[in-house]
Amino acid sequence: MDKKDLTKELLASCFKELIMTVPFDKITIKMITDRAGLIRPTFYKHFQDKYEILEWIFRTEITDNADRMIESHMEFEALLFLCRCLEKDSKFYRRCYQMADSPNSFENILKRYIYQTFLGLADRYSISSGTKSPALTVEVISLYYTSGLVAVIREWINKDVECTADELSQAYLYLFSHSILDLIPKS
Repeated sequence: MDKKDLTKELLASCFKELIMTVPFDKITIKMITDRAGLIRPTFYKHFQDKYEILEWIFRTEITDNADRMIESHMEFEALLFLCRCLEKDSKFYRRCYQMADSPNSFENILKRYIYQTFLGLADRYSISSGTKSPALTVEVISLYYTSGLVAVIREWINKDVECTADELSQAYLYLFSHSILDLIPKS
């Protein structure tokens, strides 16, 4: 690992420590660099702002590896990996969810990643809407499944739902592969 990567890792580690005790909105770049023993300009050589450091953490700890799994046609394993990482670091991600809603909030970072992943899978597998309705595009379908997965993850992380990452992944896979009509008991 080169010096640039080590500095990024140090800044990210200090940010993660801070967010455990300080609300995201109250964390300053100075707080991060003071904790890291660095000067503010060093932060800006590596990151634009604290939102970018959060995205970098999410990408390096989760999505880079999940993307490699997806490239190897291991889509379910990528979902499982995502959930296991969120579970392993659930206190950190719960704190990230407490950010004010903004285009750069953690939930929106997660949403963008999942949406782009679904679009990529639709392209890879030549998925179409299966209908002639102009309202049901691949983008709309991807948004639909993204919204569902993000909502499930939000509830799981924020409400401390008593299930493991493996159980959550299986539950989402079940929902993904069944319609609401399959879930309603037949009388």
